Amino acid sequence: MTLGIKYKLFFAILSAHLIVYIAMYSTGRYNFDKGFLEYISRIEERQVPALVEGLKSFYKHTGSWDPIREDFNKFGELIAESIESSVDPIPNVRAGIQQRPGPPIGFSPNDWYYTSEYSPARPYLALLDSDQSIIWGSDDALPEANLNPIIVGGETVGFLAVTSRQILSEQADLLFSEQQKNSFFLFALLLGLLSALIAFPLSSIMVRPIKELVKGTRALANGDYQSRIPVRGSDELTQLSMDFNSLAETLDQNREARQQWIADISHELRTPLSVLQGELESIQDGIREMTPETVNSLHHEVAHLNALINDLHELSMSDQGALIYEKDHIDLATVFERSTEMNRHMLEKQDIKLSINRNSYNGSMYIPLIGDQNRLLQLFDNLYQNTCRYTDDGGQLVINIRRSEDTVIIEWFDSEPGVTDGDLSQLFDRLYRVDSSRNRKQGGSGLGLAICKNIVEAHKGTIEAQHSSLGGLKLEIRFPSH
Repeated sequence: MTLGIKYKLFFAILSAHLIVYIAMYSTGRYNFDKGFLEYISRIEERQVPALVEGLKSFYKHTGSWDPIREDFNKFGELIAESIESSVDPIPNVRAGIQQRPGPPIGFSPNDWYYTSEYSPARPYLALLDSDQSIIWGSDDALPEANLNPIIVGGETVGFLAVTSRQILSEQADLLFSEQQKNSFFLFALLLGLLSALIAFPLSSIMVRPIKELVKGTRALANGDYQSRIPVRGSDELTQLSMDFNSLAETLDQNREARQQWIADISHELRTPLSVLQGELESIQDGIREMTPETVNSLHHEVAHLNALINDLHELSMSDQGALIYEKDHIDLATVFERSTEMNRHMLEKQDIKLSINRNSYNGSMYIPLIGDQNRLLQLFDNLYQNTCRYTDDGGQLVINIRRSEDTVIIEWFDSEPGVTDGDLSQLFDRLYRVDSSRNRKQGGSGLGLAICKNIVEAHKGTIEAQHSSLGGLKLEIRFPSH
C-alpha cells in the first residue's frame, strides 16, 4: 500500500517532534539522575561535622578507640546519637509546643547511618586511627573516601572516612527517582499525542493546495482548459498554482487559436475551390464556353490555391525548425535593390509612388549581413505585395534604410488605409486580416506578414508594426550588422 503525501507529511512532522521529545526525555532523565544524586550527597555530607564532633566527644571521654575495637556496635550507637543531637527541634504550630529531638524524618534503623556494612551502591563510613589504620569498616572504599580529621587537644587522633554515593540506593530515593522518571515519560507521551493531534490537521491543510493541483491537472489532461485552481498564500505552492493557471489559460488560448486556424484554412481553401468547381460545372453544363478568358480565370484560381498551400507549407516547416536557411556573407542593399526592381512594375500598375532614402555608413552603401539571400528576397517581396494589396491606388510608399555600427534599420511607410491600435498587435498572426470580410483586391491569404516575421527572427532580427505618418502602416525591421 502506497502512502499519500498527506500521511507522509504527517509522519514526517510527528517523527521530528518525537525525536525532539526523546532527546528532551533522555537529557532530562540524565540530568535529573545526576542532579538528584548530587543533592542527596550534599544532604548527607551536611551530617559529617556532627559525626566528627560526636567522635571527638567519645575520644575525650574514653581516651582511646578501644571500646569501638572491642564492640563494633558502639560505632553505630555513636553515629545515631550524633545525628539525633544535631537535628533542631521542629515547632508544632497547631499545639504551640516543640517536638522532642530525634532522628530526622525518614530515618529508620536500616538507614546507612545505622549500619556499617559496606555497599558500593550507597555512602560508606569508616573510622581510622591517627596512622590511618582501619578501626571500624572496610578498606575497599578507602581510595574513593574523603578523610575528615578528628582533632582532640590539638592532636589528630583519627579520621572519619566518608565515601560519597555513586548511585542511588535508598528505597525512598529510588522511589522518588522512579516517580520522576515516570512523570517525564508520561509528559513526553502526552506531548507526542498532542503533536499527532496537531500534525494531522496541519498536514491536511498543507496538502490541500497539492490536491487542488492534482484535480486541476487531471481536468486539464481530460481537455477541460477552463479549469482553474484557487490561489492562496505566498509560498512556492502559491507560485505553482499561479503557473498552473497561466498554463491552463495558454492552452485554452492555443485551443481557440487552433480552432480558428482550422476554420480560417478551411475558408481560404474553400473559396478558390468553390470558384473552380463553379467554373467547371458551368462549362460541363454548357453555360460557359471554353474560351481563353475562362482558362485564364481557372488558372488564376489554381495559382491562388497553390500560393496559399505553399505559404502554409512554409509556415509549418518554419514552426518545426525544418525550414532550411543557407546563410552566407551578403550585401543586404543588393538584395533589396533586386526585390525593388522585381516589384516596381506592380507598384506602377497601382500608381503607388515609391520613395527610397538611404543613409551611407562611413561613405559606403554596402550593408554586410550574414543571411540567406533567397529568404531575404522573399521577405522584401512579401512586404511589397502587402503594400500593394492593402494600400489604395494612387498611394505612397516610403522606405528608409540606415545603418549604424552594429544595426541595420529598415522603415517601411505606406499610405491609407490605416489600422486600429487593436489590429497592430495581431498583424503578424496567421490568416489575420483587418477587414473581417476577408476580401482584398489581390486576394491575399493573410500569411504574408507571418512569413515575414519568421524570416526576420531567423536572422536574429525584430519586426514591429506601428502607425504610419502617411496614414497607413509602418513596419520597422532591425537586423544585426556584421
